[in-house]
Amino acid sequence: MADSSQADEADETVKLPENRFELELEFVQSLASPAYLHYLASMSNDEGQSLLLDPQFKAFLSYLQKTWSSPEYSIYITYPHSLYFLDLLINNDAVCRELAQVSFRNFCHQQQFYAWQNRFITLYGGGEKKDTSDTDNNTSTIASQPDVAMTPNVS
Repeated sequence: MADSSQADEADETVKLPENRFELELEFVQSLASPAYLHYLASMSNDEGQSLLLDPQFKAFLSYLQKTWSSPEYSIYITYPHSLYFLDLLINNDAVCRELAQVSFRNFCHQQQFYAWQNRFITLYGGGEKKDTSDTDNNTSTIASQPDVAMTPNVS
């Protein structure tokens, strides 16, 4: 009799996929996309509640945060904004509700772009080079020319 109950338990245990690491990494990194967060906020569970407000989904997000915030896993994350959004989804229900609005999705996307742009300018100087020539020299410098690298190509 004990053997059959153990067999039932073995049948009830969930077999995890062998590529679980890749699946979780891909999902966590997809949270860096405001468009994907909007999609998740627009989906609902069986009770009609937003998926982002579902307690079971929040528990899953908490598990992901605990796992992927640790240094041994976070080194694989390419988009660090994903961890920031993950924290917001867990701790801020107002953000979860607002993400269903297209205007808020666009606002998040815009702010994310500005953060990336600021990081680029801070790290790389926005494409400007400092003039190392003599100050008496009247030749124009690269720094005084308009920054064409940062302007979009409209042609």
